[in-house]
Amino acid sequence: MRWAIMAASMAMAVPAFGDDTDEIKPLSVEQATELVKAAERMLVLDGPMMISPEVAEILTRYEGTLVLNGPTTLTPEVAEILAKHDKGMLVLDCVESMPPELAESLAKHRGELWLNQLTTLSEEAAEGLAKQTGSLQLNGLMTLSVGVAEALAKHDGTVGLHCLTTLSTADAEALAKVRGLLGLTGLMTLSPEAAEALAKHEDTLFVGCSVMLSRRVAEALAKHRGTLGVFNLDTISEEAATALAKHRGDLMLKGIRALSTEVAVALSKHEGSLDLLGLTTLTDEAAASISQHRGEVNLRRLEALSAEAVEMLRSNPDIRLPEKFR
Repeated sequence: MRWAIMAASMAMAVPAFGDDTDEIKPLSVEQATELVKAAERMLVLDGPMMISPEVAEILTRYEGTLVLNGPTTLTPEVAEILAKHDKGMLVLDCVESMPPELAESLAKHRGELWLNQLTTLSEEAAEGLAKQTGSLQLNGLMTLSVGVAEALAKHDGTVGLHCLTTLSTADAEALAKVRGLLGLTGLMTLSPEAAEALAKHEDTLFVGCSVMLSRRVAEALAKHRGTLGVFNLDTISEEAATALAKHRGDLMLKGIRALSTEVAVALSKHEGSLDLLGLTTLTDEAAASISQHRGEVNLRRLEALSAEAVEMLRSNPDIRLPEKFR
């Protein structure tokens, strides 16, 4: 077995206690205390391991992200103690199943709770987790029942379901009721009906679309009020860009690496913050259009621009450029 400290500031893992076997051994209070003192920013414990209530109490004192990896059985008692950790993210990648009793214990957590290895979730367990306040990241779920979606919609805070690749209209209608940021960036496609339902969400909405965004879906999403992010776009049509430009609020289009002149003209009519962080280049014609945008434009990852394009973009003080083009 190997327990390890990952110090994020050094981007490396340092072996700590134990040996290289898969035998499940307990982590002692003394070892836990030493680990908490030694780790910087992030403490990662790689299992398999056993954690007692006393050790859990020590771990909750850690000021930074606490990560439990590997096959580790968490009792409801230990989970309830770990839920007290509030000085950084709590990442429980050791949890692969969620009995209702465990969900009720973890629901007492206040902050960012990540359960990335949880691939299935019952309605009863979802009801329990929905009582958690803060950010609930369930990025192992690839499918969702309407009952689970309705239960999670009761959560007060961010809900991340970034591994869902498809979403039914019924699920979208339920999740739109989430009171906080709703993250669905893993979606490969979205029907107009599901997009229409999600547009009723009243907080920040992040969706994915790895195929061409249709005009109908773009028109539906544009009805959303609040920050809207569309991720994983390789390209966007003039029709879709024209529709999204009507969105009233901050607009993020992640993944697009180049804009046609027609698309740039369409997006320039958007009012609000426009994030085009994936763009690496702009033609002079596209730069001329984007420079007319009213509101902040994030272009901080541009790599290639002509001198003329740089001059046009600099003329708008709300456009954010990389250091080399300022």
